[in-house]
Amino acid sequence: MKNEKKQDTESQDDKLNRMELIDIVVVAGSLGLTLFVCICTGVFIGRFIDVHLATSPWGIIVFSLLGTVTGFWSLYKKTVSYMNKDIKPPGKNRSN
Repeated sequence: MKNEKKQDTESQDDKLNRMELIDIVVVAGSLGLTLFVCICTGVFIGRFIDVHLATSPWGIIVFSLLGTVTGFWSLYKKTVSYMNKDIKPPGKNRSN
C-alpha cells in the first residue's frame, strides 16, 4: 500500500516536471520564432526595396540590421515580462 502511494506521488511529481519542461520549451520556441520572424521580415522588406528602387545592396543591409535590432528588442521585452511575472508557472495550475 505504501509503495503504491509513493509511486502515485512520484508520478504526480514527474507529471509536474514534464509540464514545467514543456512550458520552458514553449517559451524558448516563442522567443526563437520571434527573432526569426523579425529578421526575415527585415530581409524581405530590404530585398523588395532593392528590387523596386534599384538600391542594391543597401536596402537589404539596412533592413536586415533593423530587423535584427527589432528582434532583439522584442526578445528583451518578452524576457523582462516573463521574469517580472509574479504568478506560478502554468504547469502548477493544471490539474490532472
